[in-house]
Amino acid sequence: MTQPIALSANTLQNYQGIGVPEASLPLILQRGGDELLLVKAGDRFTIRPSSAASASSDWAATMGAKLNRRIAQSNLEEYLVAPDRLETAMETARASDAVAFASHVYSPANNPSTFFYLTDRITIQFGEQVDETSRNAIANFAALKIVRQIEGIPNTFLCEITKQATENPIKIANRLTRYPEVLIAEPNILVETQPHYIPRDPLYSKQWYLNNFGGDLLVANAQIFAEPAWDITRGVRSIVIAIADDSVDTTHPDFQGEGKIVFPIDLKDGDLSPIPVEESDNHGTACAGVAVAEENGKGIVGVAPGCALMPIRTTGFLDDDSVEKLFNWAIEKKAAVISCSWGPSAVYYPLSLRQSAAITKAATQGRGGRGCVILFAAGNANRPVNGKIDEQGWPNNVVGGKTQWLSGFAVHPDAIAVSASTSLNKKAAYSNWGSSISVCAPSNNAPPGFWLQATGYLSTPPEVTEYLPGLGVFTADRSWVSGYDAGDYTDSFGGTSSATPVVAGVAALILSANPRLTAREVRKIIEETADKIVDPDPDPQLGNRLGNYDPNSRRCDWFGYGKVNALKAVQAAVRKGGGNPNIGGARFSDISGHWADKFIEALAAANIISGFPDGYFGPDNSLNRAQYAALLVSAFSPVPKAPATNFIDVSASFWARSAIERANRAGFLSGFPGLKFGPNQNLTKAEALVSLVNGLELKGGNADSLKVYTDRSQIPNFAVSAVATATALKIAVNYPARDRLSPQRDITRAEISALIYQALVAINRAKAIDSAYIV
Repeated sequence: MTQPIALSANTLQNYQGIGVPEASLPLILQRGGDELLLVKAGDRFTIRPSSAASASSDWAATMGAKLNRRIAQSNLEEYLVAPDRLETAMETARASDAVAFASHVYSPANNPSTFFYLTDRITIQFGEQVDETSRNAIANFAALKIVRQIEGIPNTFLCEITKQATENPIKIANRLTRYPEVLIAEPNILVETQPHYIPRDPLYSKQWYLNNFGGDLLVANAQIFAEPAWDITRGVRSIVIAIADDSVDTTHPDFQGEGKIVFPIDLKDGDLSPIPVEESDNHGTACAGVAVAEENGKGIVGVAPGCALMPIRTTGFLDDDSVEKLFNWAIEKKAAVISCSWGPSAVYYPLSLRQSAAITKAATQGRGGRGCVILFAAGNANRPVNGKIDEQGWPNNVVGGKTQWLSGFAVHPDAIAVSASTSLNKKAAYSNWGSSISVCAPSNNAPPGFWLQATGYLSTPPEVTEYLPGLGVFTADRSWVSGYDAGDYTDSFGGTSSATPVVAGVAALILSANPRLTAREVRKIIEETADKIVDPDPDPQLGNRLGNYDPNSRRCDWFGYGKVNALKAVQAAVRKGGGNPNIGGARFSDISGHWADKFIEALAAANIISGFPDGYFGPDNSLNRAQYAALLVSAFSPVPKAPATNFIDVSASFWARSAIERANRAGFLSGFPGLKFGPNQNLTKAEALVSLVNGLELKGGNADSLKVYTDRSQIPNFAVSAVATATALKIAVNYPARDRLSPQRDITRAEISALIYQALVAINRAKAIDSAYIV
């Protein structure tokens, strides 16, 4: 056992490997188990008057500080001052008897338009064994006064900063975590409320289909109400959206993020790189942007920005083998949602037995038997997905007379067929329709068209000559080279191609809120919560009126059950049995009674680990080095200590590149000769222990510690010292035999969960768990 650090003011001042390092003290806000990088606002600060009277007295006038506003609920006053006088003005305020407290105003480094206001309160959670005398001593050393205990949280107290304090609450809180007796220290932060979550991506305001910002050609309620849905969940990485299309530009800025891209494949060229090749390969990138663009402060945001993206480049043909390969890949790699914004280049196309079976298999056997949610675009010809039209006026009479239209994919009973509405809540002129339409989603407005191999793209007759009002869909565009538009984004995407990934994103949000739902339950939720938009006007091309709902079926041929509503859908998912908007803390269906269940549940509750889209955790599955790097970042938020190694086998677009770089710079993970990292190489037990000991800079133990292992001779030479340290600090956990380390065996997800949790215990970041397998 390590000895606790003696209580003293020196502990607060001297970094000893516990807590936040000195260089990061003023920059890091520790909050809710996460860390935020902060910057100081250069033109403002706050004070709390020492009495009920305003403190805007002589000190403010002499420094040219101007009272900006009073924040009544905290008794704070915000002052504006010239940037070159900020520090002097704050020193003058602190020296004034009229001022009880003064502090900088902060902003998150990636969101300078948001202000964080500090109060004079800090919440501290002490270790279970810390008595009242020790608590008071720690508070006194930090110039704090314990005000009261916090109900419902064990060993947690609200403290007030006294006049004797010489630093702001962020620094004080960060220094407090240097005590092993302090588990958490959080300053109280004031942030102005807003009605709903708003992404920070700069082009988000152009995405009218997500939330309505008003303006020309946009009516109320034309959007899907994404913002209030994001208050519940913005999606989680364990829910994967497969975008099956011509390609996806995986290098695009809006698809970058840890764990964002998973299991990409190119079925056309037979490799794992589904990036654009042909000049026309632009469609899939735009679809992916609509569904799942990452919220990373760049460009746009998708309907489900927190979910993962599985890009599948299709063969471009709809033969049985191609369709089977597509859906089998999605099943095997555990996609939760499969979005298909395409159909056959044929007027009448029934599915083959194998094609139909491939879709049914995915819808019933995917996600461990819960089923993948499968979506198909209805099409853009303004024709029925299954029905007859008297066709006239086609060039060269390529289509004529009483013609039966059939899109076999859209009418498949296990597929959600999506039609399109406009920014004016009307039917998009091109949108296909019929009894198989499930729901619609907002998209653009344009004349109908169809693509045939013999002719290429044709406008379907009769020609629509009238003006078709409506906004285009703003989304990601192929980067580096010209796609639909010259830049990395386009404002003219549309069709049922765009509507389909909107609904795919909503389905992913539903499963993020409740991963135990079946595909059929997801479909039912989407349909039952849809908004009943009505369009009584005749279609501008065919003159039919199909925009009113049947009172019995509650659906119509143009819009199905209505326009998808993300908020209502996610709320319904949460209310349904097993729903939990914070699925990181949900119990996995395959760990009940498992030897490591307590470790896994504890890390899941802290949002450090997650399971698979089907609700399983896979405790006995192996773990590769890339997956381990992502776990390290989530568990320890590692601080860089050295330059990153530029590994030649980790590309710029690799899903775990950022995590690998952070783990490498912090000393957790090194590579192999030849500048290789081996991201897909499985991690061994010995490597895991060495990594944790080195990365956390743990000390202790000696060769005698290894005598407990009957297989100690199998410990590699490079791991002997680290394993001894890990054993002495109770980090080693062995199953089924506590005396058998199995150091060179591939480690399982259960074992790494136990080791990481025990490492958190060793650095006083978690409470000890009773287990018979801890060495």
